[in-house]
Amino acid sequence: MTAANGSNALVGKHAIIPAVSVERMVPGGFMYRLHSEQPTFLNSYFSSPSFNRFLSSHVLGGDGSIGNLSRNDLAAWFLSIPNDNEQRRIGEFFTTLDSLIAAAERQEALLRQKKQAYLKLMFPQEGETQPRLRFSDFSGDWQEIRLGKLYMKNTERNGNQFDAEKTLSVSSMTFNPLGNGAAEESLAAYKVLRIADAAFEGHTSNEFAFGRFVVNTVGAGIMSPRFASIRPTDFWWQSCDLDFWACYLHDEGVMKRILVRSTKRGTMMNELVFDDFFAEKMRVPSLPEQRLIGQFFNTLDSLIAAAEERTKHLRELKGSYLQRMFV
Repeated sequence: MTAANGSNALVGKHAIIPAVSVERMVPGGFMYRLHSEQPTFLNSYFSSPSFNRFLSSHVLGGDGSIGNLSRNDLAAWFLSIPNDNEQRRIGEFFTTLDSLIAAAERQEALLRQKKQAYLKLMFPQEGETQPRLRFSDFSGDWQEIRLGKLYMKNTERNGNQFDAEKTLSVSSMTFNPLGNGAAEESLAAYKVLRIADAAFEGHTSNEFAFGRFVVNTVGAGIMSPRFASIRPTDFWWQSCDLDFWACYLHDEGVMKRILVRSTKRGTMMNELVFDDFFAEKMRVPSLPEQRLIGQFFNTLDSLIAAAEERTKHLRELKGSYLQRMFV
């Protein structure tokens, strides 16, 4: 068990150590080694609300200092436990539940890894004129098209078209029924984002070095005016598929080399330089191939979302059982 850490939230973290000789085990200076005849039960108890309440009142420090749990306080803690047989059954139950959660997490991670691999294979990388993996009946180079032919600057303002309940969260491209806390009178200046419009979110991260585009696939709404936005041209509507571009514009492997030449540092985040962006070119497949690729990644995203939901459900289930099965 973690006895001390710079973050109070990490004090009390625990795990069962696989069977090894006690003589060969040396716990770290900020760790406690505990022994129990029913280790799976005790490990589960340490995840319970009861133990969390104990931690909240006994972990000292924080606010810049090292948070720590006193060995004497831990030794003096009284816990209510059932007989050995019930302890064993409870421990086995939570061990099984933890195994299901771990399996769901692995499935989710595997699907994400597969998506990243397919993105690299199914979109041309820098210097390539066609992808390395394609659906049957498609061959030849993807056409190189200037982005200014596909998109234009989106300058549409809200006025009084949409209320706060139509506020879009750019990072997830979902509606926030409660709005984002902006004053009602400021909504008139918000930007309108319609289907197939793309918002540029300029915050940098390990995943997106210069920011990212998020395409609207959910419906017309409004977003903060601090975000730049592009809108499809008539040519785009005649020759492009929404699901394909929702994935293509968002892919760091494709967009990084474009955004490095078409963004600049802003006060809070990178800013899109529209003229530079529209002068860039992208490799684009035929509409039938776009549709197949878009459907493929849309299906993969649905599988990932289902795996996320299963993992979330199992964690919530465990939380509920921890609440009800310990006192």
